[in-house]
Amino acid sequence: RQDMDYFYGPNWKDEIKPSKATKKYAERVVEIAKEKPRLLIAHQYTRYLGDLFGGQMMSGMASKTLNLSDGKGTAFYTFDGIDSTSDFITMWYRKLNELDLTEEEREEIV
Repeated sequence: RQDMDYFYGPNWKDEIKPSKATKKYAERVVEIAKEKPRLLIAHQYTRYLGDLFGGQMMSGMASKTLNLSDGKGTAFYTFDGIDSTSDFITMWYRKLNELDLTEEEREEIV
């Protein structure tokens, strides 16, 4: 929201609507969450851990390329609830390995 406020102003919700593809994507995530939530593990891995791993680099590139200052417009790459990226990733993998999944469920996730 901070980035949208920065780039489009405080009324962006009234002026900018999600595309059909975005709506379809969000609907599918909700559908999977209801039917087989374990499949969102793969989604989390590719989306969120990818952003976490590469976020600092991408934030710097965006700031430089778009000539942004004071961290404005790059809040997407900030993970306020995570003090240590490496500690979080270690914890995430530990919890992933502790999940009680059948071999079939593991294959389905992959």
